[in-house]
Parts: sequence; C-alpha cells; structure tokens
Amino acid sequence: MKLDPYLVFNGAAEEVLSHYCNALGWEHTEIKRYKDSPMEHDLSQANWVIHCELTHKGKTQAMVCDGPIEGSSNQIQLSLNFDSLDPMEKAFNKLSEGGKITRPLQKEFWNATFGQLIDKFGIHWMMNYNHES
Repeated sequence: MKLDPYLVFNGAAEEVLSHYCNALGWEHTEIKRYKDSPMEHDLSQANWVIHCELTHKGKTQAMVCDGPIEGSSNQIQLSLNFDSLDPMEKAFNKLSEGGKITRPLQKEFWNATFGQLIDKFGIHWMMNYNHES
C-alpha cells in the first residue's frame, strides 16, 4: 500500500506545479484540464487542472488539481527527508518565498537539521536531514 497526498487548489494548481518543480527539482506529468474532460464545470474553470502528478526520480510524490475549496485544514503537513543538507537548504529557501517560516532550519537534539514553513499556497512543510552519527 502507498499513500499519495492529493493537493487541491482553487485555480492555482498550475502555479503550484511550477513553483514546486522549481523549488524541489521535481517534474510533473501531463497536465489534464477541465476543458478536456466530460466533467461539468463553469466556463471560467476550463483551464483549471483536473489532474497532474508531481514526480521525483520517476515516482509520484503528490497529485495536484484545482477544485473549489470549502473550508481548509492545517492538520496535514508534508514532510521531506533529505539525503544531504545543501539541497534541503535550497528547497527550504525557495519554498518559503512568499510564505512564512514557522521554524527556521536549525540543528536539533535528534542529530538532524530541521525546519518548518507554510508556503505561499498555505501548504505546511517540514524538512529534515539526519546527520551521520
């Protein structure tokens, strides 16, 4: 079994895809749009993303779409665990642009560098790099 987060945005999915690909070095699959589907939608939603996957090294990391957002929740945070410190620092800095750093990157008691942020789209991120013992 595998769990894939599905991130829903209210008309900003294409911007999100671009931002996450740039910040994290990820890629995305073909963008499927409402206008290309049989689903009913408002004319203003024709270019909205109906489905797209963010991938890294050929593996899906998250799925992204546009849809009406009725209320929101910050109960879920996306956690990225890195193999080295430099890529984590770069990703943290890029993802925090226009957002809010809630816990700066810093060395923690569990022998890791860790930080948290809320990106400009309201998504909560945790980033961790475990140092060698």
